[in-house]
Amino acid sequence: MQQLTVLVVDDDRVSTSILNHMLKNYADRVLVASDGEEGLRLFKEHRPEIVLSDINMPRMSGLDMVREIRALDEHVKIAIFTNFENRDVLLKAIQYGVNQFFSKPFEAKLFAQVLQHLVDDVMEKRQIEAELNRQQNILHAINQMSHNFLQQSDWMVALQEEMLNLKEASETSAIFIYKNETDNKSDPLYASQLLAINDNKKARARKRIHYRKNHLMRWKRALERGCSVNGSINDYDRSKQKLLAAFKIECLLILPIFVNQEWWGFLGIGSNTGHPLNASDVEMLSTVSSIIGSAINNKRNIQSLEMSSTVFKHTMDGVLITNAENRIVHVNDAFTDITGYEPSDVIGKDPKLLRSGNHTKHFYDEMWSKLTNNGYWQGEITNRKKNGEIYIEWLTINAIKDNHGHTEKFIGIFSDVTHQRKDAQDQAYLATHDPLTGLSNRLLLNDRLQHAIEHAKRFDKCFAVIFCDLDNFKPINDTYGHSIGDEVLKHIAGIMQSTLRKDDTICRYGGDEFVILIEELKSFENLETVLDKIRTLSNQSFRINGLELTVGISIGAAIYPNDAQSPEAILRAADKAMYDAKRQGKNSIAYYNTYEALYCNNTYALS
Repeated sequence: MQQLTVLVVDDDRVSTSILNHMLKNYADRVLVASDGEEGLRLFKEHRPEIVLSDINMPRMSGLDMVREIRALDEHVKIAIFTNFENRDVLLKAIQYGVNQFFSKPFEAKLFAQVLQHLVDDVMEKRQIEAELNRQQNILHAINQMSHNFLQQSDWMVALQEEMLNLKEASETSAIFIYKNETDNKSDPLYASQLLAINDNKKARARKRIHYRKNHLMRWKRALERGCSVNGSINDYDRSKQKLLAAFKIECLLILPIFVNQEWWGFLGIGSNTGHPLNASDVEMLSTVSSIIGSAINNKRNIQSLEMSSTVFKHTMDGVLITNAENRIVHVNDAFTDITGYEPSDVIGKDPKLLRSGNHTKHFYDEMWSKLTNNGYWQGEITNRKKNGEIYIEWLTINAIKDNHGHTEKFIGIFSDVTHQRKDAQDQAYLATHDPLTGLSNRLLLNDRLQHAIEHAKRFDKCFAVIFCDLDNFKPINDTYGHSIGDEVLKHIAGIMQSTLRKDDTICRYGGDEFVILIEELKSFENLETVLDKIRTLSNQSFRINGLELTVGISIGAAIYPNDAQSPEAILRAADKAMYDAKRQGKNSIAYYNTYEALYCNNTYALS
């Protein structure tokens, strides 16, 4: 069974039952909703890969739900149920991004064909994303490896860690390095093991191999010519199969390591995927053997390392290299792609030309202090592109030093994370805030309310929940239009924000209703003062687009734990009090109970 989640949205229980049964062979989890509103909620909570929906449903139609889902996720696969007779519905469905169509009643064979197509699309997308992610991880591991080798006086110090990182990034099973025993005058055909890492604890890699005795002369000749060896266990003769069996691997890639143009040994990478590594993997991993060769030869000069490694060309990260005087001597293609600066624009110049002006002198002083003391700095920084656009980058700077500890160069490697930061921030904000007023929405209110109850129980505290409803708002909305009505709502939201503490939660509950959560309530008199101020300010006339307007506000308040002990109950109590305020003639304040001797914290009286 595919590891898929499918959402079925239909108000017909018979249809959902049939679909649930038919989907058992395709998905490990099936979510069912009876209308578009519930379907949208389930989609936001579970993010299914496939959505199957009817069109005509109560509360929210299938097409309205599809439109909302597409705004959240442009890649999810969506199919709708239609009789194909309503052309307008079909056109709108296509416009909203529906991928497939079903007809009712469901014919099993046709349903299976259409659904299989959707499933195949989802699985193909997963495989592509996984492969791209794996290749990106390999490039990052190679990139980091090259710089770590540069900073070590003995490259072997970093070898174990870097090879472990490479094995994890490439999702392989084993990595080993063998060095040719060229100084063995009696028999130079031996190679000794320098490193062996294997997931399988039963692996028995040879400490020494003999190219002739172990029947590896054909491999030796290929490696000497600079060619790689790549294949699965079934591609080799029995002697080589024994070698792979000893390493407990199914596939093997061997890459030659050259030092100063002489064949030094080889790097072996094994996996149990059942098929050899592809050409793209071989090309990337060939860079590793080049980096190792450069490290062995102690070519700590960055230009020499670049000649033996194509990592700077392949990586999607920007690379910036400066000399000891902090003048740019090299940038890669990704640097130009990200910043818009051509090499001719920046070579010989100070990297400060990228500064956005958003950071203080103290920020840069701390950066240079860490570089000087530690030889390394990493963090998020805001810079400016050639066209003036501000972007956020994740930057790593390494100081490259000579044998005497003097800085020769600085290497900066950075990724543009602007969209990731903005998307994450926007999604988090939109999920918890009202887009019109910027106030909290119901989701955030419920979370804060639950937290307030837990806090109040633990520390014997009180808090207040206030329900507010604008008076005479509908006539303004109907007379002057929704744009004026929206400005009125923002005006009232501003009054509440200016009156309450920053720690208090203000929620636009819906329409012209607001809910306020005041935690750490110290006295009933203080609550009365705050609510009276909100009512007074809300009742004052104000101007919007040249119009002089006035609205009142009806306020109902309830107090935890005296009026209710659960989130739902305390909201109902405040809502009831607000309606009591309405019945009193509007623009007034009402409380859920008539207060007697109530105490919070055994210190402050609510009366």
